[in-house]
Amino acid sequence: MRVVSGDDEWLRELVLSVGGLVEAPSRYKDDLAYWVEGREIAHLEADDVLDLRLTRALIRELGDDPRVERRGSSDWATLTVSPESPEDEEFVREMVAAAVQANTAA
Repeated sequence: MRVVSGDDEWLRELVLSVGGLVEAPSRYKDDLAYWVEGREIAHLEADDVLDLRLTRALIRELGDDPRVERRGSSDWATLTVSPESPEDEEFVREMVAAAVQANTAA
């Protein structure tokens, strides 16, 4: 299990571990974000909070998962996860991989 240092580096490393992403300045906030084919698909809101661009259909499939905050009819969802939870780490990997796939041209 990872030692929690109180910063967001664990989440940034986890997002990048999925692959297929470019880390560059966000168009929505003064911070780094994660891009696929010129489209911002993720950025951090806090040490344990990730905004992620999925699709409305994928967000609906998540049901009532307490880690997910929906934004009306937006393609963006907010994930709140714990660095101490292996299940949350796997959830982030799965959701970021789904976001990469959903935002990659066929």
